[in-house]
Amino acid sequence: MALLLSAMLLFLPCLSVAESPTVTVNGTATIQVAADEAVVSLGVVSSAKTAAEASEKNAELVSAVLGALRDMGVEEKDIQTRYFYVSTRYDYTQMEPVVTGYEVSNQLSVTVHDISKAGDVIDTALHSGANSVDGISYLSTQSGEANDQALQLAIAEGRRKAELAAAASGMKLGELVSVTESYGSYSGAVFSRVEAAKDAGFATQVFSGDLDISATVVMVYALESLTE
Repeated sequence: MALLLSAMLLFLPCLSVAESPTVTVNGTATIQVAADEAVVSLGVVSSAKTAAEASEKNAELVSAVLGALRDMGVEEKDIQTRYFYVSTRYDYTQMEPVVTGYEVSNQLSVTVHDISKAGDVIDTALHSGANSVDGISYLSTQSGEANDQALQLAIAEGRRKAELAAAASGMKLGELVSVTESYGSYSGAVFSRVEAAKDAGFATQVFSGDLDISATVVMVYALESLTE
């Protein structure tokens, strides 16, 4: 047993010495694409003395909003419920909190495929009963292709950095050991909030921008001696 342990201890350092050195690098690239779709977040907030009354008022207004949106050409599949909640309102000025009523909020997401009509969707909703507009986010139908391009560029950038690291270390770049997509991001202009303009008599104007679609990879390369 003692001889076996001695042999193992002698063998282990040989394994570590024989391991090939590697270099790990990150590659990142970003592609810009124009937004061509919008998602408008809007809804109805209603309050009343009872939860049932608040819910009834809310349902009536939401129904009117949905009808108006359909009339202007928004399809059923492009309207989704973001969230629905009923909350209790309290008066905290007393020694003990007193219930003063209830609030019902029904918030919707409306996808607008013609981005130039995003302002019209907001105005139509506001004039038909909506009283809450959380904002607009933008999308691009070209995001899939742009993500592929960003990934290819990120990999090329990773290899370039690995070659620099190998040269600076006095070695040459060997085989690619592994490549992992670390994360991708999709960001751009977000109209964070829209103020209701229905009382002022002006049309809501919406301005979109470019979206940044990024890809990041982690790459591991083997390093080889220049004499190999």
